[in-house]
Amino acid sequence: MTELQQQLVVCEQCDAVHRWQPLSSDEVAHCSRCAAVIARGHALGVHALLALTIAAAVVLLIANLSPIVQIRLGGGHTAATLPESIALIWERGERLVAVSAALTAIVAPALLIGLRLVILVPLAHGRRSPAFAWCMRALHEAWRWSMVEVMTVAAAISIVRLAGMASATPGPGVLAFAALALLLAALESGGLKHLWLEGR
Repeated sequence: MTELQQQLVVCEQCDAVHRWQPLSSDEVAHCSRCAAVIARGHALGVHALLALTIAAAVVLLIANLSPIVQIRLGGGHTAATLPESIALIWERGERLVAVSAALTAIVAPALLIGLRLVILVPLAHGRRSPAFAWCMRALHEAWRWSMVEVMTVAAAISIVRLAGMASATPGPGVLAFAALALLLAALESGGLKHLWLEGR
């Protein structure tokens, strides 16, 4: 990539090319042709983004290992994690709900966090990962399709589906998923252009 290419940003809506200028944390750059948002300022540096990403990874583990639902069924009482809840939904024949819950609440967040770690760990040490360009493209595509709020709803859907099968009440894992949604939203708020520039 040439120096000129690194200074350009392309509008994803209309393909207009704009010269990149650094933005302060509260600034938003709009396309001059279609007014779409092309970049947002980000106040966090590489080390702060890495800390948030590690926190998100820890919270994802907690969210998947903590009970999201307390189930009372046939006089017995048990607590189920999200993976266990998804497995139960699968066994009950709700395969589409189980797959969508697994993708949005487990696979997608793990992918977003993993890609960010591959990018940020080397950058925090002053290097660029050999997989930097590939990971940035993959993160860009995942970011375009990610819906953080859907992840939280997936946990709620699991509880609602289980409530139809048994007496179910939310557990502490739901709070962890809410925290994870906030962390991922904070990571995604500034876009990816600043990471491209850090990786030059």
